[in-house]
Amino acid sequence: MEKIHFGIKNENLSTNNFLVERFLNGNNSLPNLKNKKGLLFSISILEKFIEKEARYDTQILTLEENRGIRSFSSGEQKKRLLNYLIQQKPDFLILESPFESLDENAVSDLKENLLKLSKEIVLIQLFSRKEEILPIITHILEIENDEITARIPIEEYQFIETLFTFNGTIPKPISFYKNIPNQLISLQNITVHYDDSCILNNINWTINKNEFWQLIGPNGSGKSTILSMIYGNNVKAYGQEVYLFGKKKGSGESVWEIKEKIGYFTPTILELFQRKTTVKEMIISGFFDSIGLYKAPTNLQLQLADNWIKLIDLEAEKETPFKNLATATQRLVLIARAMIKHPPLLILDEPLINLDNQSTEIIVALINKIASESETTILFVSHRSVDNLKPNYTYELTPTINGSIGKIKKQT
Repeated sequence: MEKIHFGIKNENLSTNNFLVERFLNGNNSLPNLKNKKGLLFSISILEKFIEKEARYDTQILTLEENRGIRSFSSGEQKKRLLNYLIQQKPDFLILESPFESLDENAVSDLKENLLKLSKEIVLIQLFSRKEEILPIITHILEIENDEITARIPIEEYQFIETLFTFNGTIPKPISFYKNIPNQLISLQNITVHYDDSCILNNINWTINKNEFWQLIGPNGSGKSTILSMIYGNNVKAYGQEVYLFGKKKGSGESVWEIKEKIGYFTPTILELFQRKTTVKEMIISGFFDSIGLYKAPTNLQLQLADNWIKLIDLEAEKETPFKNLATATQRLVLIARAMIKHPPLLILDEPLINLDNQSTEIIVALINKIASESETTILFVSHRSVDNLKPNYTYELTPTINGSIGKIKKQT
């Protein structure tokens, strides 16, 4: 008899929710899993192992290898976590967005391992997008208030997806940057080594005003290294031909002088916002590059924030605490925050991670709108291709044994 496996839409659950805890404790309403041993396969669990390894200088997931789990690629990290969990002999595994942050090869490898595992134990997959669902999933569980309300055979389940458009136009800036050259970013013959590994090999890439770029490449190809050379304080950038806004990096400008010209978004920035900052305060804080609002805004700044709130259709929630918003809505707010000053360059680092199809469509619609209606240059970073995104150019990193090489592709 074939095993029954379950899928749950990830927008309804997180690993902290009561229902997941009940599943893991064997206390649930599914007869074949009641009082059974369950374990969680997720990025949050992986991060706990990484933290424990760093804190106690001990190897758990890589006990037989002479290197820490942090030194492996995302795909290899997840493979070792899966092997470790299997060794604990669970009756079922909860898979929280297992393929997120993985490139195509890593997705293929993990999917093959999970399909083999599905013959032995029950899998419960929390998914964000329809195309992620494992082919062995037999039923979709509908959830309401942390309770299972329906168990629907997957062939009968209705996946609802709609295209999204924004009403209105991008609000105009109330101040302007001076002396911004046409060439915003220039990387010339950039090669980066870490220990004995070459990460980037002879990278040549120029980003000019009013361009929309997508930076793409598999995990470990050097995307984060390039971003840290542009936006961060990566010492590997100094002494190399890295030019930011017309000046060679390390020629006297401060990190803050560079960041003042860049709007930046990454999902990890959410960890910084723990205060009860409202939606409106969050967007206004973009004027001051602060975590929270500590200065009194001007009337013009208040009006501009209201205009952005209207554009993203959050007028009813503008006094709502930011941390109470749904994940996709938080990202809309943070993109508006990054754009409120109309910076010369907007960097969006994996803005679609862990979003379902409908949420992805909304974020992509806003990004395309910013690109078409503002003079801000956009650098969109992802490990996979994105449907309906409309960049002018793609810069693709391809790993080799001598480090990743780059290739420019003009979009048609």
